Amino acid sequence: MKRFLRERPWIWIVVAFLVLITGWSFLITIAVQNTPETIELTSPKGTP
Repeated sequence: MKRFLRERPWIWIVVAFLVLITGWSFLITIAVQNTPETIELTSPKGTP
């Protein structure tokens, strides 16, 4: 197994990108599920 990976170093790059994409998708999923509640802002009377 070590020889297989030693002869094909590009596999490490592919694995690194897969880990990066997985991490980003995990973080984005958590951020979307925990979005803060939207609050409607109203202007005070007398200002346009």
